[in-house]
Order: sequence, then C-alpha cells, then structure tokens
Amino acid sequence: MTAPLPLSGTLVVDVSRMLPGAVLVRTLLDLGARVIKIEDPSGGDYMRSTPPLVEGVGAGFHAFFSGAESVTLDLRSPHGTSALRTLARHADVLLESFRPGTLEKWGLGLEALRARHPMLVTCSLPGFPAAGSWRDRVGHDLNVVAATGLLARLPGAGVPGVQVADVGTGLQAATAVLGALLLRARTGRGSHVEQPLVTGPLPFLTWAMADARAGGGGVLDDVLVGRSPCYRLYGCADGTALAVGTLEPKFWVGFVEAIGLPHLAGEGLDTGPRGEAATAEVAGTLLTFPAAHWVEMGARLGLPLSEVLAVSAALREEWIPSGADLRGPALGSATSRVLAEFGAPGDAAR
Repeated sequence: MTAPLPLSGTLVVDVSRMLPGAVLVRTLLDLGARVIKIEDPSGGDYMRSTPPLVEGVGAGFHAFFSGAESVTLDLRSPHGTSALRTLARHADVLLESFRPGTLEKWGLGLEALRARHPMLVTCSLPGFPAAGSWRDRVGHDLNVVAATGLLARLPGAGVPGVQVADVGTGLQAATAVLGALLLRARTGRGSHVEQPLVTGPLPFLTWAMADARAGGGGVLDDVLVGRSPCYRLYGCADGTALAVGTLEPKFWVGFVEAIGLPHLAGEGLDTGPRGEAATAEVAGTLLTFPAAHWVEMGARLGLPLSEVLAVSAALREEWIPSGADLRGPALGSATSRVLAEFGAPGDAAR
C-alpha cells in the first residue's frame, strides 16, 4: 500500500501472547497502526525465547513484532494495572489472550475498561468461547485442529507443518477488529470482539462441512484430494515433486497433449480404474525429466504446473517479502518513554 496507510494514527495496546496475537499484531502493523506491546518483565512474550534465536531473540518474534514498541508491566501489581488503564484510556484497540476471567481477577475487565472509555475496541483471543461449555479447557493448535475435523482431512493425519488454527484465528481477528473500527466510525462507540482459537480452522472447513451435511461424495472427497489424474503430485527424474493442477478440461487436455499422451484427454477427472491407469501413464512420463523441465513447459504453454518447494527454496522467489530488516523490539525498550508519553506511573514495570 502507499501512504497514508489505513490505520495510520490508530493506537493498539497488545496484551496478548504467542502466535494468534502475533498474527493479528503483524496485520495491524502492516496497515499502519502503532502497536504498544505489553510484556511481563520476567521474560516477555514466550515467542522471544522460541528457537531459532537471532541475536538472542526468537526469529518468529522478530518477524511478527518488527515495528512494535515493547513496554514491560507487571499486571499483577497495582502499578501495572494502573498503567494499563492509563494506556487503555488513550488506545483505539486493546488485544488480550488470557484465559477467561483472568483480567477481571486483576481488576482489568474489558467491559469495565469500555465503560470508562466508550470508544475503545477490545479483542479477546481465548482458546474456546468464553460463554461455552469448553470455556475452561486448554489446548494448542494441534488440539483444536483435531477437534474441528481439519486434522483428519490432512494427508496422513499427521501433525501439520504450519500452525493452522493460530494463523487462522489471528487473521479472522484482524478482520473483526477492522469491522469494529468501521462500526465505531459510524456510531462513535467501541465494541468487543471475541475470536477463539477453535474458530481458526473453520474457514478451511466451510465447504467440507457443507458437503458433509449434504451427505458427502463431492469434489472435496475425491478430485481435490488427489484421487484424479488431473489434480495431484507426481514425481520427477530429479526426485522433486511436481504439483499438477489441471482441473479445467482445457488445462488437462493441453497438458496431456504436451507430454505426448493425447489419448488421456477424457480421463482427467476420473477417480476409478480408468483414472488410476491414466495416473500411472502420466507418472511414468513425468519421471523422464526433472521438475524444472516440466515447470518451464507449463510456463510456456500457460499450464498450472509447479515444483513442490521447500520453504528455504521458496525464500528465493521474488514475491516472498524479505525478512532481513525485521527486528523485534528489545524487551521493555520503550517502557520509560511510553509511560511518560501517556502519563502513567514510572514504577509500573516493577
């Protein structure tokens, strides 16, 4: 985006921890918000100590919190709670991810904060809905991905290599916060957003759940899970996998003609014996050249073919943002300056 960014002049106070809040914060920072990250003086956000470390700080923390300001507050102390109330009075948005009831125990209930500052938008990121029967359960990404049915749909049903629920929750929360800010612009009043971790996988499952309610048997149960020749992974001569996404007939026909198998033009979507036979033929042909050969052919002919890249290889692509200049704030580096700016007591960090 070009300046001015949409959230320029918006002050966000972040009292969350770990990845869902980090994804939300990164989104708001990229949209121009000023983020004051509140951290415990005894070590800060757990992401700071999560390997691999760069200059003693977790690489993930650097990536997500570059551009934020770190303020250390002991929220269990009267000075810390007083300082947070002061910051909330000036904030547009306050984010938190504690278990339901924790902030109330410390005298920092969000409803009370909004009562004092009616334009404040608050956002909670609990594990499960605060008003539901699972309110007091605990769980990480793996637990909620398993509980929603998504894990069972992943290849091999193993542990996913990415944090699906955490990232999905953070992105959905960002949308909800932006909606709350838009509502505030129209009404002059803030509101509360709750985005539980267990909701993070749901957008990935909307179609699958609709299919399940309708009795199943749709494309999500066969074609789009690699059971047809036109949409699956194939091995190549160099050991690299090739992603073939030739769903539309024009792509499949163009693909099989290009690799010398035009007689398979009608078999692309078949998930039965004919499809299995076609898959075997295509697989044998693709093994004759390295993946780069087929990718170049696909680029030349306008066909959806791509190598399956490792993350380290994908980092070399021009459309991947460079992380070389991303550096998260040192723990508590903005404490004195920020507390003085907003008139909070200077001993609040203790």
